[in-house]
Amino acid sequence: MKLYGLNSILIFVFFFLPGFVSLKIWSLFHSKKEASQHALIYDCVFFSIVNFALLSPIAIPFFVYGWYKINIFLLVLFILLYCLAAPVFWPFLWHFLINKKFLYRFFQLPYSTAWDYFIHQRKSCFMLIHLKDDSMIGGYYGQNSYASSSIDEESIYLEKVYKIKPDGTFGEEIQDSFGLVISKDNYKYIEFFYEDQE
Repeated sequence: MKLYGLNSILIFVFFFLPGFVSLKIWSLFHSKKEASQHALIYDCVFFSIVNFALLSPIAIPFFVYGWYKINIFLLVLFILLYCLAAPVFWPFLWHFLINKKFLYRFFQLPYSTAWDYFIHQRKSCFMLIHLKDDSMIGGYYGQNSYASSSIDEESIYLEKVYKIKPDGTFGEEIQDSFGLVISKDNYKYIEFFYEDQE
């Protein structure tokens, strides 16, 4: 019974926990719809196996040759590396790599919508929002603005609001305004302009 319990703990530590940690870190970069419990388990196991494969040059000798018996400090250090440090590092590395343009043609970018792709660029710009009543409103999307991702209701907070002239160009900034929040249900589409075109 004790052996069974120990085996269960080892399986959890080596083939579930690292993947779970990696998925949690990955969700900080790329939000996605909540997966089912079965899908989450499969993902955790898969990424744990990937973690094991990448660390196998260390993990296999560590147990085969009994390195863990040398010093309790080495055992603790290995567990921290295997279950925490490495699983945290892989998502950062993958996020860095997939954002390199020369790799775009080899991998599907992890954005569920074009909107997600845009907001993850974190680029400042002017937005011309075409409302469903055929009117328009302008705003500045900068460092103090925010746009929700596709897993929630898509909405935008613009830190500055501008009057729009009849010809569709930007007018004066509305003074004493603390910004504007608008949801996807209120507009048809948005045009983006470089911020040096004010």
